[in-house]
Amino acid sequence: MRAPHRDRRGPLLAALCALLLIPVLAAALPAVDYRIEENGTAYTATVELEQAEVYAFAEPGVLGEQVPARVSGIRLAAPNGTGVTYEDLGGSVISFPRGNYTISFAGEIKDSQLQQVYDRAYRANVTVPAVYNVTNPILGGYSQGANVTTLPGGATELTWQSTREVRVRFYDSGRESLLWFFATTWVVVAIVLLFPFLLNRLARGGRT
Repeated sequence: MRAPHRDRRGPLLAALCALLLIPVLAAALPAVDYRIEENGTAYTATVELEQAEVYAFAEPGVLGEQVPARVSGIRLAAPNGTGVTYEDLGGSVISFPRGNYTISFAGEIKDSQLQQVYDRAYRANVTVPAVYNVTNPILGGYSQGANVTTLPGGATELTWQSTREVRVRFYDSGRESLLWFFATTWVVVAIVLLFPFLLNRLARGGRT
């Protein structure tokens, strides 16, 4: 008995529509933007808030827990750019009338690493000045899913279409040169230490 013919166009069309919707859904996510200062010890940020009435400035602690972050220059703006008054609740938490806003502020960077964790998905962007790099896996790095590009002028831009974590570790040319110096030194030391052993092995091989 012949199996009835099934129209397979339906699942294919559904899969195609899902693929086409991915960039649309990503574009609909609120955005966060970080710009690392050239001194490497501070950043400026803007965060889009949707139907929010409270915001906590926080960063991951030693054990991964969220701890209050020290920030300055806080500005809350409505969609039309008008400044909005907020209430400081203490503990790096502010409140405001429920709605959509953009919040901007400045924060500190420790140990050449910017790290933020969110309770929802965001489109994220981080701009690293030209004096730093992120590509050496020993000295630098970044969280998964980032698209890394070099901007005119040498700055590095990292973008995530959808992420709950932003982590960027950067370094300057001085640290990279120091790394290569120590690596070269250890190679030379290893050769010097192994040379007598190799000579001894060769001498034994010649006597057999």
